[in-house]
Amino acid sequence: MECLVYRLIISKKERKLKKGSGFHLDIVIVSLMNIMCGFMGTPWMCAATVRSIAHVSAITVMSRTHAPGERPYIIEVKDQRLSALLVSFLVGISVLMAPLLRLVPMSVLFGVFLYMGVSSTNGIQFFERLQLFFMPVKHHPQTAYVRRVHMMKMHLFTFVQIMCLAILWVVKSTRISLAFPFFLVLMIPLRAQLKHIFTPQELRVARAGDIRRIPEALLDSNEHGSIPSRSSLEELSGDSLKGYRLDSQEVDPSDTQEDEPDFYDEAPLPG
Repeated sequence: MECLVYRLIISKKERKLKKGSGFHLDIVIVSLMNIMCGFMGTPWMCAATVRSIAHVSAITVMSRTHAPGERPYIIEVKDQRLSALLVSFLVGISVLMAPLLRLVPMSVLFGVFLYMGVSSTNGIQFFERLQLFFMPVKHHPQTAYVRRVHMMKMHLFTFVQIMCLAILWVVKSTRISLAFPFFLVLMIPLRAQLKHIFTPQELRVARAGDIRRIPEALLDSNEHGSIPSRSSLEELSGDSLKGYRLDSQEVDPSDTQEDEPDFYDEAPLPG
């Protein structure tokens, strides 16, 4: 479970990882180590989710030339093993610094871990949609899951996710924790039943990973305010397209379908 969580977060398309074979090799090595640990009766090993996400965030190069008010976008990730090897080496030799580490207050350590946990939620669409509950409509970001889905439908989808997370958390934290895998499998038929509440287009947009903010120039160039097609993108100047790549990673062909309305364009915003 730990490996799947961090793998889903790290391997998102917008991170633009290029060395996928090495990434999958790490998963294979961890799996082989767990097989050996099972035979020897030792605890299983799994990826450190928070530390792995923090490491990828540290080697990520963000933009510095984006327009004021726009969120920085990822330029590249310095895929290499040297920094991870150095971090693991420092963690290993930390056992020699036990007398010094005992002087560090526990509140400081909890603060560091809390910061790492909160910072790792950056870029996760679920947490971004949670913020929309407390945000005025006029301040909603120009993202596909905002412009292509009714606001009530979007909040309903977020509420369903919150309830599923709460159920799994309660099961994991009580005496029935042994039934956690069973409740986890029950999420599959629940997801299948959502098609009776949401349209396929709404589910496709809502379940997608983090979709970067659509530049205002692109919205102004399209009379309907929706995500423009490739042909209309190519007609724009290079300045308005800075940081907005014309490939499958940024513009999903499914997002350019004409049958998906832009609800912000159809209904006037309050105020």
